[in-house]
Amino acid sequence: MSTYLHDGIEFDLTRCFVDVVGVEWEWRGQWNEAGEPLLVSPGLPDSPVPLPDVYRDHGPLIPISPRPSAAEYRAALDVDYANTVAAGYVESPAAFAARITPAATPAAIAPVLTAHHLNPSPMEQSGFRGFLNTIKGARRG
Repeated sequence: MSTYLHDGIEFDLTRCFVDVVGVEWEWRGQWNEAGEPLLVSPGLPDSPVPLPDVYRDHGPLIPISPRPSAAEYRAALDVDYANTVAAGYVESPAAFAARITPAATPAAIAPVLTAHHLNPSPMEQSGFRGFLNTIKGARRG
């Protein structure tokens, strides 16, 4: 028996589940006296918990899709790469590097800021006493 019915929901026990906070739960073939499957979290493999308790305390339980094997990944990449080459979207590593590397021209170098790029100091405009008067708001002409 690899399915379990709880609260009208059929759980496929051959799959792993994740709770709402991201903890994974899996069934390792154990049942309790009441006939409930015992789920284990990989972080606590020695503490099995009945599925109804996990569902109540940590649910809802979301089934995790089966992970692709290395061969399936490789096959998907090979097909995608073959389609990319056939469509003419592949460039040599040298052409790619030339396309993404900015040209080292003087125009590409950031300008150096000098004093004339900055706003003039208020002390240079009206002297130190004038500057102090602007601070207290009682500037006299």
